[in-house]
Formats: sequence, C-alpha cells, structure tokens
Amino acid sequence: MYLILTCQPYQLHGNQVYLTADRARQLRLLRNSLDGKFGQLTLLAPALVDGSESALHADCNAGRLQAFDPASEEIRIEPVLQHASLNSPGHWKNILQSFTQSACVLQPEINSVADAVIADGIFQSTGISHPIVLVHSDASGGDHHSRSRTAALRDRLTHRRCRRSCERLAKRSELSLFSSESSMRQYSKYARNSRIFCEPSISNDDVISEVDLLKRLRCAPPSLPLRLVSHAPLENKYGVNLSIAIVRYARNFGANVYLDIFGQGFQRSELQYQIAKLGLTREVRFQQHAPNVTESLQQQRQYDAMLLTPVIDCDMQPFLSCYSSGLPMLGFDHSCFAKQMAADNAGMILPHHDLQRCGQQIAELELHRGQLIEISLSARQAACHHSRESWYAKRAEWTLDAIPRFPRTSLADVPPSAASARQHDPALSGLPT
Repeated sequence: MYLILTCQPYQLHGNQVYLTADRARQLRLLRNSLDGKFGQLTLLAPALVDGSESALHADCNAGRLQAFDPASEEIRIEPVLQHASLNSPGHWKNILQSFTQSACVLQPEINSVADAVIADGIFQSTGISHPIVLVHSDASGGDHHSRSRTAALRDRLTHRRCRRSCERLAKRSELSLFSSESSMRQYSKYARNSRIFCEPSISNDDVISEVDLLKRLRCAPPSLPLRLVSHAPLENKYGVNLSIAIVRYARNFGANVYLDIFGQGFQRSELQYQIAKLGLTREVRFQQHAPNVTESLQQQRQYDAMLLTPVIDCDMQPFLSCYSSGLPMLGFDHSCFAKQMAADNAGMILPHHDLQRCGQQIAELELHRGQLIEISLSARQAACHHSRESWYAKRAEWTLDAIPRFPRTSLADVPPSAASARQHDPALSGLPT
C-alpha cells in the first residue's frame, strides 16, 4: 500500500466523494506512473461533510470540484476524523497505527506550517520503519505580518518548529520532493536524496500537433502582425509596464506588433494610463480568460509568442503552459529565464537593462519570421518534456531508485480483476478529462 498523508480535506456528500480537479489529476497520474509497484494507492485525508448541496453543485459547475469514484479508479480514499481534529500529532499517530502495515510506503505532504503535525505524528509512532517519500511545498517560507508582537512571536516559533520538523523528516525520508529551488536550498543539506518536483501545468493531450503548428506558422499572410501575449499578474515585480514600453520601441523600429494582456492586479489602472499616454490603445489591449480549458487553449493559439518581463528573477514554472500552444517565450536575461532557454531553446533572451534594444530585437523577429518557426517548434517539443506525464514518469523512477528493496510486484491489496481491468479498459487510463 502507498499511503498519502495530507491535511488537505476532500468533500464527502452521502457516499459520493468530491475532489478538486488538481487532486484528482495528481492521484491518477501517480497511480498510473507507479503502476501498482507499491500496492494500492491510498489517500488518508480529512473529510468535509457539512457542505450544502447547492454550494456543492456550484463548485462542480465552476470546475472547482469533481465527482470521484474510488472503486472504479482503483484508488482508496479513507476519511481521517474531521478536519478540526487533525491539529495534534497524537491524532496522526493513532491514524498511522491503524493504517500502516509491513508492506507500505508513506508520502507525507507538507503544504503549510499546520501540516507539521503529520511529521510529528510519524516520529511519535513506534514501529514505523516504512520508506518515506516527502512532498514539500514551501511550507515555511515567506514573510508573515501580524498585528501584535505576541502574535508575531507565536508565528516565528510556529514556523521554526515547522522547519525543524521538516529537517528531521527530510533526514528520515528515502526521497524528498521539493516544489522550488528555495525550499531545495533550505532542506537539501538534511535530505539524503532530494529532487525538485514542480507540479506541472501541461498535459500531453493539450499540446498542439506539429501539423497544426506548422499550418499556423506558414499559412499566416505576411501582413498579419506579430501577436504577443502577456499572462503575468498585474503587479510591479512582473514588469508588465516594461512589456508595454518594449512594444512602443518595437513599433518605433517599424514593427507590426500587438500585445494582449491577460491578468489581474492592482496595477491595471496605472497600465491603462501608460497605454493611453503612449498612444497604444489599439495595439495593446486587456483581454479576459476563456471560461474553460478547451476555449482557453484555442484562445492562446491565436498568438505567436509570450512576452515575459519581470523586474526580478522569478519561478518559470507558472509560465511554461504557453509551450503547449507552441508559443516561445521572449523574456529578460535573468538567471532563471536564461537557464530555461538554455535547456529548451524555445525563446529569445532580451537585455533587461536596455528596453530600446529589446524593441529592436522584437522588430527583427517580426521581420524575419523564419526564426519564429524554429523556436515555436522547439516550444512544442519542450511542452512534451515538461508535461505532467513526463514529470510523473520521472518521479516514479526516482521512487523506485530510492526504494529498490521494496517488492515491485506487491499487488496483494489490489483485486486481480481490478489490476487486469487497468490494462484493457481505456476508461481507466487516468488521463485528465
């Protein structure tokens, strides 16, 4: 049995389980990638049972929740008390004593400082010698502002305890998966086997075909403008104002270039004023996201490249989804972006200290569209490399390498009929729908 321990609740209405779309997708991908090598996948999580039926339907219609049938998915979901009663390590100690067995891998998830109780519960449990795969998502980082000195001190102590629990758990784990470079730097010196694992946003099913991409690139008339898109939040650190300035410089060099901005944030009115002042009201426009994934993909495929101009180095993972539509990235020469481009060869590096030169480079790209074809094809290829399926396959390899002595054919807790059904029934492929 492969046990996932989490404080993130799921919804239970009668006998029907409801999960967030992200959680359902994660479980399916993990099940498919591990392929029963550690037994049945089991989620131990608090169940919320007091939600109204109307609120539940609203969440389902909005795509925040989806019905999930554990039996047909071959995934076991066990409610562990109520959400409010999981704030003590003793509760998790009792849970572990009830569910752990000799053939078992534990996957504790640390998503917030409150989740440190899971680590403490493991350490309090006697006889727990199972292999551990730690999944850590920046639980102890960031600044925490409190209204009183007492509350500030309490927060600092809470975060310090969380860090110490995570350090101890990383030492104990056979494999530690961290969601960012910052958490990796903080805990890798304690972990015996650490890896970066960012939850990817690209699915293989959503990647544009090479035929459709080439058709879009080669069949566009020469008079069609270079269509850039920005998906960054409208905040100072993401530098959308710099993107607008670069478009102005590019047009000064004679480029037929347009920019559509998707994003929310407090800077919107300031950016609208900048657009009007530069005389770009026709060339730079704010747009709304499409209501669903299918329409969003079609919307994104109307563009030629994504423009990314943050004033500081930033995490690249949230922006890689543009690859699925064959969109290369045009971005500043910060270290993270340069590293990403060195790996993917799917974009153009712009000098952040020289906006006029940035505009000139984009004008040259608009004039010589052959460059765009090359980096767009590289972007599509990079999408497959960064897809959820690819990342979960890597994660399964890391797990099997970290726990090599575990019996790889332990299917004692999976009914034989269910195991064979997975091989033949395409409805149980586990791919996102």
